[in-house]
Amino acid sequence: MIYTSKIKLPIKEQGKYYYFLAGSIDHHLSGNWRGKVIKKMEDQIYFFDPTRIEHNEFNDFQMKEHIEWELNALDLSDKIILNFLPDAKSPISLVELGLYMKSSKLIVICPNQFYQKRYVKVICEKYNTPFFNTIDKAIQYLN
Repeated sequence: MIYTSKIKLPIKEQGKYYYFLAGSIDHHLSGNWRGKVIKKMEDQIYFFDPTRIEHNEFNDFQMKEHIEWELNALDLSDKIILNFLPDAKSPISLVELGLYMKSSKLIVICPNQFYQKRYVKVICEKYNTPFFNTIDKAIQYLN
């Protein structure tokens, strides 16, 4: 099951795992990394996918509603897959890194080309957060 911010968050079921797909959202740079993760793991995991193509057209109320959905889904999640894309700036993803670093929920993917890779890697090392250079290595770790 995939939950988007268009769908009300579920009441968490015992024995079910919920993963939040955080990270760079740039359709021109990324292709569909979220789809790749979902395809590899969808039989065993429920996913929260914050992707909204119309995101930049939200009015203030819609944006507040979306942000609150994201924060609630992040809190509800068992794991947060946080993927930084090579050419993206990802300011919100960097905020999420800081917010959830001490939660033990994060799995971080950060390629060498990401402009703040050294910063992200040092933080992950300090807090023993799983850190990978590619999405495929992170998926292997999670399976």
